[in-house]
Amino acid sequence: MHDHVEFWLEELAAERPPRPDWFDGLSDTDIAFTLESLPFEARLSVWQAVPPAMRGAVLVELHDEHRRSLLKAAPPDSLLQWLGRTDPEDLLELMDDLPVQLGRRVLRRLDQEEREQLQAALGYDDDQIGRWLSFKVITVVADTPGRLFRKALRETGIPEMTDVIVLVDDNGRYQGCLSLDTAMQVPTQQPLSQFIDPEINPLNPALSLHEGAQSIRASGWSMLPVVDENGTVLGRFTASDALDVITEEQERQISQLTGGGLEEEDLFSPVRLAVPKRSVWLGINLLTALLAAWVIGRFEVALSQWVALAVLMPVVASMGGIAGSQTLSLAIRGLATGQLGSANVRSLIRKELLVGAINAVLWAVVIGIVASVWYDSLVLMGVIAFAILVNLVAASLAGVAVPWVLSRMKIDPALAGSVVLTTVTDVVGFFAFLGTASLVLAFIG
Repeated sequence: MHDHVEFWLEELAAERPPRPDWFDGLSDTDIAFTLESLPFEARLSVWQAVPPAMRGAVLVELHDEHRRSLLKAAPPDSLLQWLGRTDPEDLLELMDDLPVQLGRRVLRRLDQEEREQLQAALGYDDDQIGRWLSFKVITVVADTPGRLFRKALRETGIPEMTDVIVLVDDNGRYQGCLSLDTAMQVPTQQPLSQFIDPEINPLNPALSLHEGAQSIRASGWSMLPVVDENGTVLGRFTASDALDVITEEQERQISQLTGGGLEEEDLFSPVRLAVPKRSVWLGINLLTALLAAWVIGRFEVALSQWVALAVLMPVVASMGGIAGSQTLSLAIRGLATGQLGSANVRSLIRKELLVGAINAVLWAVVIGIVASVWYDSLVLMGVIAFAILVNLVAASLAGVAVPWVLSRMKIDPALAGSVVLTTVTDVVGFFAFLGTASLVLAFIG
């Protein structure tokens, strides 16, 4: 892909306009990735050369901010023209980013069945599987004999990711499912309904994307039908959809843990858009830093009397931060995968406290020895060893407790967890270290 980026930029620099043949042999995903790698103005120029029939599928593969920037830059009439050639499933993902009036015009251009499918899906929230359906599902009247089913299948073909056949009654209401393999072996005159597999269960469209992804993974099937409370088959949720959900969730959490919630920022977004996003997190970080500074300020006397404290303070904070981030990552992963819940959170806290305590004792001794050799002070050895012990145990507890509490408060722990944890380890570490040192100075003074 980087070869394409280099070639496209060279062509644009030479003032040669982009051509449709630039995209020959590239998939929708490849084109999207390459577009995201271009500076904003170059991206707009290259986008004009993307064949209209491919644009909807390419937009779906783009991250939200990149997609919105391209849609915003396109004239409404041009948008309407190529959106009319877009697959309904891709349209479903694009509707939220379209102006309301344009979205209505797009819907009016669809045939009745497609329009009803999209309108039903748009009735669900963004985090529900009903909002992200695939409409390519094989539904068959339950009393259809095996011979007629196989004949019809040869004529219509089998959609990708299909290993389950959905049976309905004469009114289109859900009756059950059977595997594609079983359906292909049903005797000529016997109805498919006699071979329904009771272990293949449909999904409720109100399920969260995370729950839907977990259900698909647990089922072992490539797809499951999505059926509402009235028995209407709305579509299907596939293993590919589930993989996308899990991958996006993991990418978002990793990015938020490492980048302060900038996972959707365009690499080449305009400065006027990038500055506010980053300023918010810099402001939050400033507040937490001021809190830590306030704690340090309570012990000015101890710091002025014992200079070594200022030198060793970062060691205490850093050790707590690292220990806490290890536990935090583990807890967030457990919450994301559904492995961590009310039933086992206490067990994880006990386990992490034990791990933290053992590590705390080990590294308290090591750092204490280093400090005593460095400053030739057994008293300082005891002070920093105690502070390390307290901070590592507190970090282990906070690493589980912080994401758990945040998730109960409906706050994304991947977004806010690291900020809160850093505050806890800094404040506890500095207070334990400087507070203990102040007591020692008062005792020996």
